Amino acid sequence: MGLFRIHRIASPGGELRTGEGLPVARRAYVARTALSRLVGMLGTPDPARDEALVLTPCSAVHGVGLRAGIGVAFVDRAGIVLRVVDPLPWRGAACPGAHAVIEAASGVLAVSPGDRLVLTPESVFPHGGHFASTAGGSNPVPGALSDHRGHPAPACDRRTP
Repeated sequence: MGLFRIHRIASPGGELRTGEGLPVARRAYVARTALSRLVGMLGTPDPARDEALVLTPCSAVHGVGLRAGIGVAFVDRAGIVLRVVDPLPWRGAACPGAHAVIEAASGVLAVSPGDRLVLTPESVFPHGGHFASTAGGSNPVPGALSDHRGHPAPACDRRTP
């Protein structure tokens, strides 16, 4: 196992689940530091099908130098999926307005824009397992963002083949 494999550079986060409680990744790691976000999945040539990396804060990623195909999901502060790109092209992808990016082996992220993702245990993120920022203290999620399906879709809300 490499020096920069995700379990060595990121903090253990717990389990990533859909809002309905279905597992997405049993081992999710959280990259909060500049180094862990910079390295991302580059040091993990063999991501397991049950592990994922949550980059926070982050709204753009690239696939340059990756040895394994990965898929990514961009989420807002409430954990609502804004965009899914699977597989990630080498040039990368971005989603303005995203607060976090979830990286996993290609084909693992069976989510669509509008789905809610939660990282458990809830103590990992301060707002009930949602992807809210911890910078600057408490950052409550606005009620308007609680149901993404009832609001106009952001510009990046599309599934990219």
